[in-house]
Amino acid sequence: MTFRVHVISDLFYGFNEVTESVDNILPEVDLVILNGNIAYSAKRSFLYTYELCSKYPHIQFVYNFGFYERYYGFIDKFEDEGEESLQIRKNQPNWPKNLHWKDPKSNDGLLIKLQTNQVVSVWPTFGFPKIHSFTGVWEDTWWYRNIAVESVPMYKFSNRDDRLLEGTELELFSSKPFWASEDWIKQKFEEQESKIRNWEVNLQNYGILVTHTNPYYDEKNKNCVVSSYNIHMANKLWVTTNQSFSVNYLGGKLYANSGRGLVARGEVIEVD
Repeated sequence: MTFRVHVISDLFYGFNEVTESVDNILPEVDLVILNGNIAYSAKRSFLYTYELCSKYPHIQFVYNFGFYERYYGFIDKFEDEGEESLQIRKNQPNWPKNLHWKDPKSNDGLLIKLQTNQVVSVWPTFGFPKIHSFTGVWEDTWWYRNIAVESVPMYKFSNRDDRLLEGTELELFSSKPFWASEDWIKQKFEEQESKIRNWEVNLQNYGILVTHTNPYYDEKNKNCVVSSYNIHMANKLWVTTNQSFSVNYLGGKLYANSGRGLVARGEVIEVD
């Protein structure tokens, strides 16, 4: 028995931009995966998501953070602030019953029962890569320039030199952002790989892995030598972004459906 999946990503709606009517019309599917960069902010992204969940109560929706919802213009006051904030939102009574989001700290995939009475296991994650090497200096990589880990208040630094703006004699009195280090990216990768490998070998239902970062090729990895999870994807679906055609990857199908408009909203993948 097959079920039908529709993927939405990279719509890039502005905060006050009205949703194009065609993007509010979904094909006949059982599962919709919203894989990030729906808008330039999480608030606008969730507005669109809530609208779809309300309009199509018989369809199950999976939400995965993209770069613009999670990291663009956003610096955690403490590590994982974004995820903890969303966990609080998920516990509110107005959270749609057909909307699913996975806390990265959880060791379990999302078990979702479809209108076909089939149960699927979905694992959404940002998809930090394993970086083996890079050209030049780390500070020139996309990861350092765009991912802020947390912002630490200056009063926590007793040494004045630690309170200076880097490369200047200007003393900071608010807070200091800490950008992603190579070790931090490695830690994020290893945390997820360990959990995903355990999920993959213990699957009792059809498995769908969702990563916002494309493991096959992604501009975020420019000038870096990277690899992805050490897993087997045979008879499973891997949903990602920024890819115009499906490819066989680690034994399974790597699939994306980025962009707005009639063509994108008509794309459906049937899964056995």
